[in-house]
Amino acid sequence: MTMKKILSFAIIALCAVCCVKAQDIVNLRMDRQQMGLRGYVASMDEDILLRKDYFREDWPERKWFVKDLRSILREDEGRIVTFNPAGRMLTITYTHQGKQGLTTRCTYAPNGLLSSFVGEGYKVEAKYNGNMADINVFAETKDYKSINLEKADLNTTPYTNTYPFDLKCRQELGDDGIVIESKYYYVDSMPAKVCEYSYNHNNQLVGEKIVDYTSGEKNVSTVKYSYDNRGFLVKKVTHGKALDETVTYENNDLGDCTKMTVERPYGTVVYTFEYVYDDMNNWTVRLQFQDGIFDNAALRTLTYHNAPAEPKATTDKKGEKKGAAVEKPSKKNEANVDKQAEKVAKAKQKEEMKAQQARAKEAEKNMSKEERKALQEQRKAAEKEAKAEAAAQKKAEKERIAAQKKAEKERIAADKKAEKERKAAEKKAAKEK
Repeated sequence: MTMKKILSFAIIALCAVCCVKAQDIVNLRMDRQQMGLRGYVASMDEDILLRKDYFREDWPERKWFVKDLRSILREDEGRIVTFNPAGRMLTITYTHQGKQGLTTRCTYAPNGLLSSFVGEGYKVEAKYNGNMADINVFAETKDYKSINLEKADLNTTPYTNTYPFDLKCRQELGDDGIVIESKYYYVDSMPAKVCEYSYNHNNQLVGEKIVDYTSGEKNVSTVKYSYDNRGFLVKKVTHGKALDETVTYENNDLGDCTKMTVERPYGTVVYTFEYVYDDMNNWTVRLQFQDGIFDNAALRTLTYHNAPAEPKATTDKKGEKKGAAVEKPSKKNEANVDKQAEKVAKAKQKEEMKAQQARAKEAEKNMSKEERKALQEQRKAAEKEAKAEAAAQKKAEKERIAAQKKAEKERIAADKKAEKERKAAEKKAAKEK
């Protein structure tokens, strides 16, 4: 396999952001849910911090504060991710020791799945036909003519910024964009990788079968996943020529892993994790320990979109509430809402008037003397007309109030007359008896 193909697989693997990571190269779902984030996350700035050379091994007996982590650890890798209000990833920028690389941008098809993904060293393009996705993967090539590949540092070698076709893939999709099968091919139509997946009734990944040709020979491996009654991953078993391991997980009530045990033929490693959470139950600090010794820390800075408004409840014919449960507003609340709406409308009208005046002043600067004089005359005429209209409205309102008072006076007089006649009739009837 060429060096270019090795590079493409190494770089493109960065696409995968699933909580339960499958063996696929391209992930068409790029959203906050797949990253295990809760709430309407707008951006996530995540940094991995490692021990410095002088870091003491007895740190588990620590007396420390989270705010000191950046001063006692060194920043290594990181990423900055942004999301739209619907939760889809917009951009991802990878960082190294605080320095930002190029920003990868995502675009989406009408079905909500990825249509293009451009990043450092590669790009992905996907087109859909029903439940089938045809994907092209392009890898940036380097200037091999002037580089000794045996001695060059491939991480710092400059790109030529060209994207020759490198891989193609056809994916069969199920509900919600889950992948049933992926078939990858090289540009010469030779098979590269075939992945088959199975899911439980909750659309959680329970099995994988991977046939991999990237090493030049056919390698088959399988992965099995198990979940507890809360739906949290508790076990992952991998069998294959390249890897044979069993990973078990212990999770807290939020579903975040607190203990991970990795068993391989040559030994067992135990990782434990401690978390600090924000108000939305997303972790902002994660401390990782390997066999009880501090290994690294991950720090996150999260921002959020405003939550969408709750839909109002409706009531069916039987009087049962449907949808969100909301109380019927009282007359007082309705009056307050009306006043608030009126206040907002007046403020908006005032703002529009200011904007019109500003535009008029700006336009007046570019007018000639004659045009300015004509404009002033128009303004005077308009002001005069507005005053006459206001006076007419005032007169009409005065006449309306006078007519209303006269009508009320006549009604009261008629009521008094009718009452007087009624009493007289009652008196006469009593006298006749």
